Amino acid sequence: NWINLGGVPLSVPVRKTDSGWQKQHRQTAYHKTLEITQAFPVPTKQFSVTRANEEVDGAETLRGELKADEVYELYVRLTEKKDFPSEDGSSGPRDALLRPLVWLMSDEGQKVACPVLEIDRMQGEFAGGRWVFANFRGTLSPKAIKWITNRALQGSAEFVAHPSYASYRKGEAPSVAVRIKRPKGSIETMLDGSCSIEIVDEEGNVVGTAAEKLVGAGTSVSLSLLPSFRHPLEPGFYRVVARQRLRFSPARASLNLTALTGFWVYDRTLLDGGKKFSSDGDYLSRDGELYPVTGTTYMGSDVHRKFLLEPNAYVWKEDFASMKASGINLVRTGIWTGWKNYMLDMGAPNESALRALDAFLLTARRFDIPVIFTLFAFLPESWGGENAYLDPRSVDAQKDFVAMFAQRYRGSNELMWDLINEPSFCNPQHLWSCRPNYDRFESTAWSAWLNNQYPEKSPEDRMSVLRERYGSTIEEALTLPTSDDFEDVNIFDKRRPGKVLDYRLFAQDSFKHWAEDMRATIRANGNTNQLVTVGQDEAGTGDSPNNQFLGNALDFTSVHNWWLNDNLVWDSVISKMPGKANLVEETGVMFYEKSDGSAWRTEEEVRNLLERKLAISFAAGGAGFIEWIWNTNPYMKSDNEAAIGLHRADGTVKPELEPVIRFADYFKKNTNLMRGKEENGVMMVIPHSQMFSSRNLATAATQQCVRVLAYEWGIIPSAVSEFKLDRVKNIPKLLIVPSPTTLTERAWQRLLEFSENGATVLITGAIDADEYGLPVERSGQLGVHTATKPVAEDEFVSGEFGRVRARFLQLKSERVQKAFATDGRASNVVTMPRGKGMIVWSMIPVELAENSEAAISLYRYALAKANVQPVFSTRETNTPILVLPLVFSSSVLYTVISEADSESDQTITHAESNTELSVRLGAGRSALIFIERKSGKILSKLG
Repeated sequence: NWINLGGVPLSVPVRKTDSGWQKQHRQTAYHKTLEITQAFPVPTKQFSVTRANEEVDGAETLRGELKADEVYELYVRLTEKKDFPSEDGSSGPRDALLRPLVWLMSDEGQKVACPVLEIDRMQGEFAGGRWVFANFRGTLSPKAIKWITNRALQGSAEFVAHPSYASYRKGEAPSVAVRIKRPKGSIETMLDGSCSIEIVDEEGNVVGTAAEKLVGAGTSVSLSLLPSFRHPLEPGFYRVVARQRLRFSPARASLNLTALTGFWVYDRTLLDGGKKFSSDGDYLSRDGELYPVTGTTYMGSDVHRKFLLEPNAYVWKEDFASMKASGINLVRTGIWTGWKNYMLDMGAPNESALRALDAFLLTARRFDIPVIFTLFAFLPESWGGENAYLDPRSVDAQKDFVAMFAQRYRGSNELMWDLINEPSFCNPQHLWSCRPNYDRFESTAWSAWLNNQYPEKSPEDRMSVLRERYGSTIEEALTLPTSDDFEDVNIFDKRRPGKVLDYRLFAQDSFKHWAEDMRATIRANGNTNQLVTVGQDEAGTGDSPNNQFLGNALDFTSVHNWWLNDNLVWDSVISKMPGKANLVEETGVMFYEKSDGSAWRTEEEVRNLLERKLAISFAAGGAGFIEWIWNTNPYMKSDNEAAIGLHRADGTVKPELEPVIRFADYFKKNTNLMRGKEENGVMMVIPHSQMFSSRNLATAATQQCVRVLAYEWGIIPSAVSEFKLDRVKNIPKLLIVPSPTTLTERAWQRLLEFSENGATVLITGAIDADEYGLPVERSGQLGVHTATKPVAEDEFVSGEFGRVRARFLQLKSERVQKAFATDGRASNVVTMPRGKGMIVWSMIPVELAENSEAAISLYRYALAKANVQPVFSTRETNTPILVLPLVFSSSVLYTVISEADSESDQTITHAESNTELSVRLGAGRSALIFIERKSGKILSKLG
């Protein structure tokens, strides 16, 4: 056992020298060996109220016996292994329990810091130890030190109570299993009397009791108690309070243990109630009323991802009450690991886990919080099959699994389904990417897919076309691309990169078919009000299952914007397909360390970045946000997971919760102003044949396109894949195709049609190659004959707007090509009227330049030709402030975001009313302003 009185445990090594002890630099290496990953200072001058943990006997002793000037909040990871080594989302064995002993409270009643906590080591290297940390700077009385010392000397122990089910049907007899585990010492000799339990209803009445002596020997004692009830239990929630007294010898007196849990008596009326959800293409609606989402992901704050296998409905009820008070209006949860624990074999559901989900959903309904339930993660469970998406054995089992949930909750309107979290296709060794698995089912499906691309051709002609497209010899079989084919190398040798595009298109089609199958399985429950989505992360902005190809199989789409913090607007734009609401379904800040192991950002800096993400989730045209995650998870073998969350493992709130609460309150109060969202008439065409190739420059090109539009004029374009242009029904004023290099003939013809019908089409870079890089004649259709060659480090883009320099550095001359006129003409920007519209073509791929001046000049020219007028203007201040307007029928929402490290001012002139808005922002902070569209009058302001 161990006590640490003051400061961060083991953070400052010392060494003995001839002149005495000398401090070394502060570091994390020593305390990381004990699974304390980081520590963050929390100033406490404004927090004077302390609250003892009522579940810890004697913790009241600490109240008034300490003064904390600064608390060092510990991040911990309390496991070293995975339960399922092959699953990336697997939890691990709970080697330890963190138990807060006392909290400092804010005036709003939030737990803001934990100056004294204990970690009970239950298994593994340190089993039996109790570590008590007074992790603060300040004073601690002798009385408190004595109590802490005696507390540590007790050693580790765990007292738990679990009802046999988390939800009972009316008339069933609840029972409660209790257990005490003490890794070191003989527990049965310490029992002082019987273990008692009380069952308490929602009005606080004791409705059932039981008392009996626990049995066992050695380190663990347990019993299943069957309470006697005064009357049959009615539908509703019931709290369970278990108590046991332990006697220590010879001199450390006794200890009262308390365990709290709960269960539901099933209430079908409550579970099947609720309002119907729908989507209008931009937002979700609840019973026809707009519903801006301000949500969070939640799993049990006690056992986290095992919450349905080790349920505690009392913990859920407390957490849902806190979420409701914070403005959370949607909770995302589900199963990230261990699917065979829920259905070991087809047709063999785990009734205990399903009863737990009954209780979870009843708890959510009690607090009027709808739920998105995630069914799979990364790759769906294969249940012994060879391919998670293509083996009928796997897919049939998955349908059984999905139906198990969908049929059970067919009456629940406020339940949505997330088919799979952050899916890959389809090799389990390459998560968050798109790589073949090379099994027989995939090989068969690949051959069938190739045949379906050319159904009108004979087998011989089909083979000939494919060989030409792939650059294959006649001796080569048209098998799946090799892993080497996906590499971007200087010399391709025997690689066939042409296959890569087709494989990625095949993957998109295959995943969409899988999603349609799973959605149809859900729809078979007869409730068409239950919306279906897929929670894709930034891998889906590239070649993993992609919303632009997947969207029509879903009711709304999602994006998880984790890593690309300098492209948060692009994340939202490229993942939203026309006509589908797009929800930022999982957003947070990944943890990053300096080379010395300390944190890259302070908790306040993390808060500011999360605030910007929340702001952009709405400003970029999204349906809202679901933050990841309400409660930090210390039970995964991942220091990253142990760092992410609105609440630390000791139950205290991080600064990140503050913007979540403010945004939730703001959008709830101003929902009525968000009606009749208008499009700005600008659309970006995603060059997916380039993006899906082994030499992807399209990601960088589209990022620059969005950045220029957003930062220069506050324009958020819609986006559509070059393969899905037939979906576009309303012709935009301006279509931008940024640096495609390759383009399908169908997309080219569709762009010409748009132009003929009144659109301005801006396209940049080389255009005379189809999706496989084979030559086609397009520049000639624009009245110019061109060839291609690598860009120079310095290029000049010249047109009616003048001559602007574009710089291509970082070895771009080895990857980027331009078109040039073979007739020697001076201008390299062509403006050609076509029908009711026009084509503007820059032979220089301006989006791939290091500087943005050429893109800005070219885009300004194209916007003017298309008659697209910015909503606002700003005074030039050289301040990095992003202004994004959302225009509604009678209002405009201005989102103003500082990306500076100092306080910033900005004056915005709203064009329609010619009125000014003055905004002052702290470093890295955001502000939201609703104005009346016609008059410019400020209706509501946040920040």
